[in-house]
Amino acid sequence: WLKRKYEAQGYRIHTLSFEDNHPIHIDATFCPLRPGLMLLNPNRPLFKGQREIFEKNDWEIVEAVKPSWENPPALCYSSTWLSMNTLILDHKTVCVEATETAQMEQFDKLGFDVIPVAMRDAYAFGGGLDCATADVWREGTC
Repeated sequence: WLKRKYEAQGYRIHTLSFEDNHPIHIDATFCPLRPGLMLLNPNRPLFKGQREIFEKNDWEIVEAVKPSWENPPALCYSSTWLSMNTLILDHKTVCVEATETAQMEQFDKLGFDVIPVAMRDAYAFGGGLDCATADVWREGTC
């Protein structure tokens, strides 16, 4: 559907596959942070040849640091890599789960202003900060 809808409008659509065959949160696998910068889960690398799509277009690919926790919280069936599941507010500002100190330090070193948000207790509901938020574009007065 994406190819059919957007390639006709001049966009290039690339399918990405990762060396992990389990159901996963895509935003706990790779995250475009800003134009030219991507965060990649080191345990779920891109299939051979797909990383080059980004490198040929001058993207820097940074491997995410190890999550702060060895196990997810009670009743959470998601990966500990929800540490990557952040909310990017703009090209310089990111919200990160407050206990993910190493992830916050990594973002700081990448030049981001980091906003810690206590969200770990909500992981049992299916995800982290990115999953719990949604951009909404509305038309009209409703």
